[in-house]
Amino acid sequence: MKKILIVMFIVFFTTASALCGEFEKTLKKAEQGNVNAQYDLGWKYFFGQGIVQDRKLGVYWWKKAAEQGNADAQFNLGFMYYDGRGITQDYLQAVYWWEKAAEQGNANAQFNLGLMYDEGQGVSRDYKQAAYWYTKAADQGIAKAQLNLGLLYKNGQGVVQDYKKAVFWHTKAAEQGHTVAQYNLGLMYVDGYGVPRDYKQAVYWFTKAAEQGDVDAQKNLGTMYYFGKGVPQNYQLAYVWLSLAASQGYETATKNRDITAEKLTSQQLSEAQDLAAQIQYQIDNPPESQTQPPARADSCKIIGSGTGFFITKDGYILTCLHVVQDGTRIEVYVGDKIYPASLIQSDSNIDLAILKVNGSFQALAFSPNRSAKMGQDVFSVGYPNPGLQGVSPKYTKGTISSLTGFQDDLRLYQISIPIQPGNSGGALLDEYGNILGVLVAMLCAETTFQMTGSLSQNVNYAVKSLYAQAMIDTMPEVAGKLLAPSKSKTDAIDHAQQSTVMVVCYD
Repeated sequence: MKKILIVMFIVFFTTASALCGEFEKTLKKAEQGNVNAQYDLGWKYFFGQGIVQDRKLGVYWWKKAAEQGNADAQFNLGFMYYDGRGITQDYLQAVYWWEKAAEQGNANAQFNLGLMYDEGQGVSRDYKQAAYWYTKAADQGIAKAQLNLGLLYKNGQGVVQDYKKAVFWHTKAAEQGHTVAQYNLGLMYVDGYGVPRDYKQAVYWFTKAAEQGDVDAQKNLGTMYYFGKGVPQNYQLAYVWLSLAASQGYETATKNRDITAEKLTSQQLSEAQDLAAQIQYQIDNPPESQTQPPARADSCKIIGSGTGFFITKDGYILTCLHVVQDGTRIEVYVGDKIYPASLIQSDSNIDLAILKVNGSFQALAFSPNRSAKMGQDVFSVGYPNPGLQGVSPKYTKGTISSLTGFQDDLRLYQISIPIQPGNSGGALLDEYGNILGVLVAMLCAETTFQMTGSLSQNVNYAVKSLYAQAMIDTMPEVAGKLLAPSKSKTDAIDHAQQSTVMVVCYD
């Protein structure tokens, strides 16, 4: 069974009051003991909003507000102690402040406190206390708490084992769209835990999770179609779901996909591959993005996110056009700081865009080679699935699989680096950290590339740097600031991380 074990970074982006008014007025109110001003001042200092960033001062003012009973400040302070940001890491203090906030009804603090007892961090492991706090949070609708509470009931940890209650809480979380809960619930219907065995219901919940990209659910759903359990036997659909799981590196799914392929005609196989491509596009582009970074304090809605990277030290960023083209406002996350960005240049034929933010930053250089080599090792840093995997950059590596893209498109490399929602716009880098290309996700039918090839072999693409440089050459103010290529492998990954940003687009 899967289990959520991540302390979420939530309240920072949801509970701060609007960042407006004069700093001096806020400071004066905070010094006079105004708890809301203290909280706001902590926010401003911690994230560098309108002032020079100072995490220690951010923590100082949040602590002032927390000591006066502000639950949001208590939650944030607990996270600071947990993560060691602006203060020495201390799980005991994290538990202390989360308990303060939890006792005031802060649902996220209740979940995190339950997690600390569940994992034995800062306190002795105590499943009974974990169940107590999970229940508090679950009753307030926190899906992660509902999932973990369901697991405690399934395993009889801290509570009397009760499969029916396990199903109840998993269902609550699954109905909110929680992928892990949906997958676990599918397993319960397969095994008959807490409910009568029901393959149709298992297929229903596996489908829900598989459509969100859960690799285990995709593999299980493919197996159900292969054997005709809960659904009519359908080798094409079995191939589709096994293919999607195989594209994420699932070896068993790869073997089963290849076995299934032998049962299909060439026409059926082609149709299955096209359907897999369509489903993968839907996974990569959910209607109300389920892969968003945390919401901001204002009323604007996030409509998409992706990755970008600095190509000059003064703030020019290269990313994919489809990441930003439908928004009215663009923001760039550089570490803990947020910068408003402007769209400076774009080219829909190669799906690339150049953004500009103000400031001084680390930047990446383009490779001196006009082309990569077949089989060459490459890597990337990006922000895949930030709503699920967190807002820290993720490193992935692979190779150049082909020097051309879909249907021998000369503008593209085929690569083995997995591309997930949020990776679009990331840099494809050589071993020295020099730019070879720009990662692109599978595009819709209206876009130029129309990447609807087979996903069964982990087919992903990157726009070649040659085409990106041709676009940049039309902008002398950018082209003249490009850096010389790196000749050192030392710290290439670290440099790439510092030069990579999360790009967020608002309506």
